Amino acid sequence: MEEFKIIKLPEKTEEEEVEVEEKPLREIDENYEPPKKRWIFLILLILIVVVSLVVIKILTTYSDYQVEKTYERNDSAESTYCDYKGNLLKYSPDGVSCTTYDGSLIWNYTYDMVNPNMNVCQDYIVVYDKKGSEVDLFSSKGFVKSITTTTPVLEAKVASQGTVALLLQEDNVSYIQLYGKDGTLLASGEIHPENKGFPVSMALSSDATRLLLSIVNVNTGELSSELVFYDFTKEGKEEQDNIVASYTYLGSIIPKVDYVKNDKAIAFSDSKIILFNNNLRATVAKEISVKGEMKSIFYNDTHFGYISESNGEKGEVVNKLNVYNLYGFKWMSKEIDGSYDNVQIMDNNEIFLRNENEVTIYNLQGIAKFKYKFDEVVYNIIPGSSSRRYYLIEENKTELISIK
Repeated sequence: MEEFKIIKLPEKTEEEEVEVEEKPLREIDENYEPPKKRWIFLILLILIVVVSLVVIKILTTYSDYQVEKTYERNDSAESTYCDYKGNLLKYSPDGVSCTTYDGSLIWNYTYDMVNPNMNVCQDYIVVYDKKGSEVDLFSSKGFVKSITTTTPVLEAKVASQGTVALLLQEDNVSYIQLYGKDGTLLASGEIHPENKGFPVSMALSSDATRLLLSIVNVNTGELSSELVFYDFTKEGKEEQDNIVASYTYLGSIIPKVDYVKNDKAIAFSDSKIILFNNNLRATVAKEISVKGEMKSIFYNDTHFGYISESNGEKGEVVNKLNVYNLYGFKWMSKEIDGSYDNVQIMDNNEIFLRNENEVTIYNLQGIAKFKYKFDEVVYNIIPGSSSRRYYLIEENKTELISIK
């Protein structure tokens, strides 16, 4: 048997030692940018989240509410309410007042009118007694000037600087008068039925440089409506009687005209809606034919619409809600159930339908966002500070509600 031998391996000399190179740690590059694909992914993710939230908001409906605050009021049943610069404006046959929503008085003014009507343009308000003789001008600070006429007032409009336009009518003769906010008569004119017809609606641009009249004429033996545009600028003064454009529509009545955002004119007839460009000649931008019988109209500075009535396939009566933007693009058309007393488009572009104490709020996509039958008669609903908050105007109280 062989004996084990211990073999001693030779030791490495210093020259033979393998030197291990120490690699320095990688320095952090402050200008390093992640790959573009990562940024694209993050942007797409954010877009998906935003779109999802918008879709959820549009499709979500509410059928109940909770009262957050209640403010008591003492008003008559003939009062009319609207939002004015974030406050509550109320007018009635007895007077007009401006309060905060909690009821704190900002200003008020008393008068005696039989049929009060109101028009608002930015800071100024005009209240007039239709077929009466009193016209009162107000601003956010309260009463400004009272104008008394000897001829019954058919309509009054106010411009952003306080200029007031009056349409007066007596003994088949119509009169147009323009007043400054200090009550000074700036311009006047007459319209005789044998020449033109009977004015039924008037509109004044926000800067008071343009005026639009809708005139019904039956002198030719055939019903027609004429839209007459007046211009009080230097260019308009070069035209006869300041008339820069006129359009005649045979077989139609145009009971409502107005100026909306950017002083674009809009006219509502019984069979069509006409949009005009904001230029000297007020050229026609678009005409929209109304299908069925037009029952109600509504508009604000960004959208307009109407409710039409027609017969369904089985002979039933069908009400259809139609909404457009100011370029004439149709946002939605939707059949609505039940009857209604009033329709309006609110400042948040939601459409509010009321039938005494039953309320329905539609969004621009035609979704019934909120539908509820209250215990008391609802006079108005005004949007609050968020998409689910509203001021509920009832007979003797204002409630801040949150729908749920």
